[in-house]
Amino acid sequence: MNTVISKISIPFLFLSLSFQCLAGDDFYDQSQRGWFWHEAPPEVVEPEEPEPEPEPESPPEKPEEKMVNIDVKWIKKNLPILQNKAIENPTTENLGAFYAAQRLMLDYSSNFANKSGDFFRKEANWLSEDHRRPTESFMLNRFKSDLLKAQEPVIKKVATQAGIWFFFSSSCPYCLKQLPLIQYLSKEYNINVLYISLDGGSIPGIPDDKVVIDVGGKATSQFNVTVTPTTYLVSNDASKFELLSNGVSALPKIQNALVQTAHKFDWINDDEYKSVQAVRRSNVLDSGLLQIKESELNNSEFLYNALQNRVDLSLSPIGTPISLGIKK
Repeated sequence: MNTVISKISIPFLFLSLSFQCLAGDDFYDQSQRGWFWHEAPPEVVEPEEPEPEPEPESPPEKPEEKMVNIDVKWIKKNLPILQNKAIENPTTENLGAFYAAQRLMLDYSSNFANKSGDFFRKEANWLSEDHRRPTESFMLNRFKSDLLKAQEPVIKKVATQAGIWFFFSSSCPYCLKQLPLIQYLSKEYNINVLYISLDGGSIPGIPDDKVVIDVGGKATSQFNVTVTPTTYLVSNDASKFELLSNGVSALPKIQNALVQTAHKFDWINDDEYKSVQAVRRSNVLDSGLLQIKESELNNSEFLYNALQNRVDLSLSPIGTPISLGIKK
């Protein structure tokens, strides 16, 4: 029995020794890795979480756009630009922009005109041009009639110091149209008229004893006559003269020129001159330059009052100022 056990143990013993030898060899082989060759198990590296992608930047907020007032100042500046653009390129859009701006300007103008009418009627009648020359037909007719009456003594006074020289030619059709007005002045105001013929002929209606022929064109050259008819006011001594009309002119124009010339040469005084003006003089500059303090420049009411104190309505053709109508 022992023999059997021995036989069985011996192979196992050799087998065990073989494993130990193999294990021993591995131990000594690992010694070269050092004392601590039994390494700790490698750490488990967890995968890194990906960094979150940055959120896309939102576009910067646009600053709030400034609103532009389409007022009169804007229209005055831009209307010519819109017009030029529409003319150069008359598209529907360009034409529409121009005419829309034009309509807006017309509305501004209409509103201004309406407010101005109310202003003159209610607040500032003293600024109305009617005080210089009436615009209502019934008052204008009366004004013209009064003016003709006032002119008569003034022009008759001028007739004592000067006369009319009428340059004409016999072939001039316009001279025939001007002649009746010249003859009216002669008859109405007793003005002496000298008829000067440039070609030696005459025209119907001119007395032969009143015609003077400009031989050699001496007078024509001296008075710089370039067309016929031409009318001059000449002093009785021929030392002073002034052009009244060059070509055909209406009677009021000749009368006004005659009065202005007479005033220029001191043949009539200031009061006589003012009395026959077709537009009554009411000039705020007659009293000198208007001056106000710099601090009051932006005070519209102050300028309004300062101007009102200067306006003279004593010659108004449509009304009598209250201060002149009060009996003292």
